[in-house]
Amino acid sequence: MKKNITLIILLGSVSSIFSQSKEDKSFIDFSGSVGVFYEVYDFSQENYSNFRARFPDNLLRINAQATLNLGKYFSIPIAVNITNQKVLYNLPSLPEENLLDYIQNPANNISINPKFKWAQAFIGTQTPLYSPLSTGDTPIFGAGLELNPGKFLFSANYGISQRAVEPDILLNIPGAYEQKIMAARIGYGKVEGTKFTLNVIKIEDDITSLSVAPINVDPIEGVTVSPYFQFKIGKKFRVRTETAGSIYTSNVNSTAQIDEDFIEDIADFITVNGSSKADFAHNTRLDWLGEKFQMGAEVKYVGPGFLPVGYRFVERDILDYKVNTGMKLFNSKLNLTGSVGLRTNNLRDTKLSSTKRIIANTTAFAQISKKLNVSATYSNFGFNNDANLLNQRIELVNNSFTLSPTYQFTTKNLNHQIGLNLGTSTFDQFDVQSNSFIVTESDNYGLNYNLLFSLIPLNLNFQAIYVDNIMPTGDFKMLNYGFTAGYKLWKNKIAPSLAFNIANIDRSGFTTDVRTSLRFRMRYKVTKKLKFNFTYRFTGYTYGSVRPNAVVDQNRLQFSLQQQF
Repeated sequence: MKKNITLIILLGSVSSIFSQSKEDKSFIDFSGSVGVFYEVYDFSQENYSNFRARFPDNLLRINAQATLNLGKYFSIPIAVNITNQKVLYNLPSLPEENLLDYIQNPANNISINPKFKWAQAFIGTQTPLYSPLSTGDTPIFGAGLELNPGKFLFSANYGISQRAVEPDILLNIPGAYEQKIMAARIGYGKVEGTKFTLNVIKIEDDITSLSVAPINVDPIEGVTVSPYFQFKIGKKFRVRTETAGSIYTSNVNSTAQIDEDFIEDIADFITVNGSSKADFAHNTRLDWLGEKFQMGAEVKYVGPGFLPVGYRFVERDILDYKVNTGMKLFNSKLNLTGSVGLRTNNLRDTKLSSTKRIIANTTAFAQISKKLNVSATYSNFGFNNDANLLNQRIELVNNSFTLSPTYQFTTKNLNHQIGLNLGTSTFDQFDVQSNSFIVTESDNYGLNYNLLFSLIPLNLNFQAIYVDNIMPTGDFKMLNYGFTAGYKLWKNKIAPSLAFNIANIDRSGFTTDVRTSLRFRMRYKVTKKLKFNFTYRFTGYTYGSVRPNAVVDQNRLQFSLQQQF
């Protein structure tokens, strides 16, 4: 009940802001959008008593993006994304939340970022982005400040990056400490241009945030320091370089000690004990950007003990050499972009074996004629950690290739578009149970045929997809086919559409599963800036011998109302 009341209060506040009149257009300008989204979901089952709902039974979301400009130099960007749902939905109960707890909920995103000339504040949800080896992808709820008068640059951010979760053995919830991030940088230059900065990031678990210690989860603490330099030479040549060092303590409560003189010098800043590691990383990238040709080179080293505390995940113990290129040929009818390089791991011979592998990502697009174009992509991606314990080891390599030709032509009253998609991929992953690599191969073929009528506002689409996965645990095959019809009424203000799909799913050793889905959607443009959407989805799943006589039917209703200002 409190969540719904809070939603109404916040929505009322946002609506009151949006409804303000622009009495002085030369001084006050307000623009943005607000949307209300509501979903209802239910299901019924036969012979599948432990079926788990795929969606919340009712979900209310409110999204608002707006910018208030006062005069020439002062602006207030505002973002509100709130919901009535609990993030920790699998817990039997949650403590009563106050307004601040609700706003900090990771399912919500509320930020107010006032800016005046060269100064900007960040209040609420934010993601500090300093450099590739310090911080850049970890959202926090807190406060921040950025100053950039002239060539002086200063930033500071502080907030919670992870909420505390009490452990629960019965529900297999290990728990988590509340985690905080402190970040600061100082330097010379411009935020979006040439600059030199010194970045300092610290992450810390609050051991007092839980009444019971988490299960097999130790409190951590870490700090990363990096000088970062990026600049331009002329209009086309760019350079970016960074060297970072880190100290990471994987268990603040460890009683093992390190007998070194320098420990006392940093004891007030970070906890250092027998579980601590210190290491460094380096990244340099050079780019030459021309109109029709681009070329770049990059080298990256990440030590096995290095941790950029402002990033969620990073592959360590690697040395990369990579070349990036892009070109436009034959009057831009052929566009090529991509990168290729060599990755080496086990740099300090701490593992039983080392690997060297090619890392690549290429894309090609060719306009063969006015009617025919072809695109192709290839990627090679790998990830591994440096864990010594077998049950913590992660190592995988993925190779994929896709080819997508598209042919379109026009007859008297029809516009035809035919598209094919051919793809193949292999996925090698280390399995800790068998202590060996398992290989998964996947092939997929797709056909898409679109018909657009010129005399009536009717659009028809037919599609078919075939997927064949070969896995050590058993093969998986799926054939999916269906159609979509769309029409426009009342001077294109109302646009209903209907889609129907059937999928046959085969698993090795079992009879076929059948999935049927129906979707009806209607879009209504009330005014140029006010839009209403309605969607109904039905999905029926009849299982084969993998779950004898099991049937699941799901219904989902979605409503949305969006207003632009």
